[in-house]
Amino acid sequence: MTSEKLESMGEEDVKELLSDFLAQRKFLVVLDDVWKSSSYDKISKILSVLPDVNNGSRIVLTTRDMDVARHVNRRSSIHEKKLLDEKESWELLEKWSFPEYRDVSSADRSRLMEIGKKLAVKCKGLPLALVVLGGYLSRNLDYDIWSGLVGNLDWEARRNDEPFWKIIDRSYNDLPNHQLKSCFLYLASFPEDYVIRVARLCKLLIAEGLIPHRQNRTMEDTAREYIKELVQRCMLQAVERSKWHGSIKSVVLHDVIREWAIAEARREGLFNIWSNPTDCDQALSDSVTAYRVALHNFAGRTEINVAMPKLRTLLVFFNLPAVSVLCRLKFLRVLDLHGLTGIKLLPSGVGILIHLRYFGLKKCGYRSVGVPSSASDLLNLQTFDARGSRIRSLPRFFWDIPTMRHLYLGEVRRWVPPEVGWLGSLQSFYFCEKTQMRAVSGHMTVKERRLAENGNKHIARRNVKKWAALFRALEGMEQLVFLHLESWRTQRRTKWRGRVFSTQLLGSISRHRHLQVLELAGDWLCGVGQLSKLPHCLKKLKLIASEELNKDPMPVLGIHPNLVVLVLESAFKGNGMICHAEGFPRLRHLTFEHVGRLGSWNVEAGAFPSLTHLNLSVSSFPVVPPLGLFHVTSLQTLLLKQHPMDESSICLSPVGKLEERGCEVIIKRLG
Repeated sequence: MTSEKLESMGEEDVKELLSDFLAQRKFLVVLDDVWKSSSYDKISKILSVLPDVNNGSRIVLTTRDMDVARHVNRRSSIHEKKLLDEKESWELLEKWSFPEYRDVSSADRSRLMEIGKKLAVKCKGLPLALVVLGGYLSRNLDYDIWSGLVGNLDWEARRNDEPFWKIIDRSYNDLPNHQLKSCFLYLASFPEDYVIRVARLCKLLIAEGLIPHRQNRTMEDTAREYIKELVQRCMLQAVERSKWHGSIKSVVLHDVIREWAIAEARREGLFNIWSNPTDCDQALSDSVTAYRVALHNFAGRTEINVAMPKLRTLLVFFNLPAVSVLCRLKFLRVLDLHGLTGIKLLPSGVGILIHLRYFGLKKCGYRSVGVPSSASDLLNLQTFDARGSRIRSLPRFFWDIPTMRHLYLGEVRRWVPPEVGWLGSLQSFYFCEKTQMRAVSGHMTVKERRLAENGNKHIARRNVKKWAALFRALEGMEQLVFLHLESWRTQRRTKWRGRVFSTQLLGSISRHRHLQVLELAGDWLCGVGQLSKLPHCLKKLKLIASEELNKDPMPVLGIHPNLVVLVLESAFKGNGMICHAEGFPRLRHLTFEHVGRLGSWNVEAGAFPSLTHLNLSVSSFPVVPPLGLFHVTSLQTLLLKQHPMDESSICLSPVGKLEERGCEVIIKRLG
């Protein structure tokens, strides 16, 4: 069941679903960071109706409130987390104060250790205080600074006896510039424990004007440097890193640090968080006005318009009932409606938001979203993100917005291709087309079948012309870093008479000097002969469902010098592959998903000198990693996906040899 469907269900329906799912099962339920006893009571009521609750199942609950822990059944055991002792405190502080990326001499390290142990004691065994302080010390490896802290950490709490409040103060004030401080506070506008995608965050920060222009650097690069800086200072936690260059993909802000940042942001007038209409009234009475608002589970409907007509930023983290009211907020620069399921049609007057720089419509429901023609008037728009949403139609001149840098269009039904010379500043382009084809079945009369087939031929010819025009326009988009093109027909049995040829596509991007990520998916893709035209700057290539890769693509792909990630998903129809010596010099991640009946795979010695991760799922039996992999000493992880029909489909002998060499082998059963 999808998360969208769960969100649309009522509480009683969710209870019934959970009860049915857990019935006759042994389960482990973890309730993390529970603040109220009622949260446990709701789960307890569901579990009480199960036919067998004494089958070894367990519930683990974590809380900071001892009253919540005592509220649970008396038979339950309470494990009270102890504070760290002096030795453990110093070990944790030392780890964060002297990270691996800092080159510290033995003499300097020894000189700082004595004073560092005194600072560790002052943290009173609190892990978060030690981590935050360690992040500060790692940026200030100076004996005088460390010594000065011993007398200045007075531990006078600002609230609730939290002794690390002063450490957060000091870490925040130590940030090198005002922009980085604002970026840190901006993170607190997201809900508690919200996993923030760095790509989305960077675009928001740029649209907000919080990222400065630097010579020979893109603002996206500067924004990522800011995020990396905050992670290294332990003010932000990295959740996921990129497979191909190790950069941070997602982050989360610790809830205690977030509370501090919310208070500081409100004091500085950076943003407000509203959960109900009374928050609007409070914002109007504040001495410092904030023109940025994040709505968290907001209960009001039109109060946002009445309260602050000059609002600059609106981040919505719930299902907003009234979308039309947004058009009255004429000064909006950032509007993010990520995940709203109730949107059917954007207001026709959306073009009045001429200051808009970021427009987020990602994953907005099951229904198609209509984009009105007035959207072409958003002449300051930098980012339009509608991935995971269905776009009913796209205005012709929407392509002609000169400031557009990141354009993500998901499941577009009706569209007109851009003209040559448009979107010259585009850095990211995601385009997914779903073509409606008429079904042709044996139950039709001869006349009906002929009409359907002729109609599908007409649609196919028209689509070929549109894609050809798009490819011509791509040639002028020389700033592209990311390109995802996807085209599917809804009637799978309908044959394409006018398939888009890959020659024009790859020819249009062969001279792009900045393109790093290329993802091609759908019913038309490139043949092996055209893969040599891929730009050599490419670092990630993903091919999905190609109908033309019936020849071995590995000899051609292996010569690309900068390729780091390669994914072939249902994209190879051949019987064998060969990877030549010295091929794929920088490839680190290789994935084969459903590549067909792979009869043989020969890996010559010297191939894949940098390979660290291999994911393999094929239809052939048995699944045997090629012997040439034993020459790849860099391999760290091998994931083999096994078909459930054959328990012996994986040959364990060569796998065991890889394990002996230190490679982690994971075997996953499919189905």
